[in-house]
Amino acid sequence: MRIVGLIFAVVVIGFLIGFMILNSQTKVDVDLFGHRIFDISLSMVCLYAFVAGMVFVLIFALADEIVLRTYLYRANKENKELKQELSALRNLPFEEEK
Repeated sequence: MRIVGLIFAVVVIGFLIGFMILNSQTKVDVDLFGHRIFDISLSMVCLYAFVAGMVFVLIFALADEIVLRTYLYRANKENKELKQELSALRNLPFEEEK
């Protein structure tokens, strides 16, 4: 699965680089949260948007990883407790009926 993700990332970065090269001469005006930037290259806008997208994905992936690790820690803790309980039940002495 990681190989598919890596191939996908390489293809997306390749398309991004190709798009940036084809549009390197195009100048645009950007209005970002009320702050205007004049005559910036479209390729730079694409690069900044790509980096911003990567940062947001990283933040959400880290949050998801923290949730999963917390769940795994709780499951491992419960598993350990259940194993201890099972071991204690196995070690109980037998009572004979008369």
